[in-house]
Amino acid sequence: MLEDLGINGWQLAVQMVAFIVFVFLLWRFALGPIVSVLDKRQARISESLEAAERMQAELKETQAKNEEVMAQARREAQEVLVTARQNAEQIESRAREKAEASADEFLNRAQETLRQETAQARQALRQEVADLAVMAAGRIIRKEINPADQRDLIESTLAERQA
Repeated sequence: MLEDLGINGWQLAVQMVAFIVFVFLLWRFALGPIVSVLDKRQARISESLEAAERMQAELKETQAKNEEVMAQARREAQEVLVTARQNAEQIESRAREKAEASADEFLNRAQETLRQETAQARQALRQEVADLAVMAAGRIIRKEINPADQRDLIESTLAERQA
């Protein structure tokens, strides 16, 4: 029946065996290594993609850590600023209090010195007025009192002053 179609059975069998050997050899030496190389390449690409995804996840994690560290640094810097401002205000307040105390003390000393000088000036003025009065009285009295009475008057006046 195959011969009616012009096909020789023996040749067909040889051609089939040759085709099978060709397919086997093609698979073994050409397609096998090509498929193997493609599989290896696909595995490397998959590994690279996984590594890229891991790196991207690590990058996001690192970025989140960096943002957290930056936020912490900002908080600490803010705390340092607040502390520095408070310290500056305390130092300024203490300096103001010391200056006010020094000014008050200086004013009190100045007032006391003024009082003392005023008292001394009054005392000196009294002394001066008394001396002038004594001198004026002495001149008036000299004309009217003799020297012995004048001496008694001076001694009694001095005695009253010392007492």
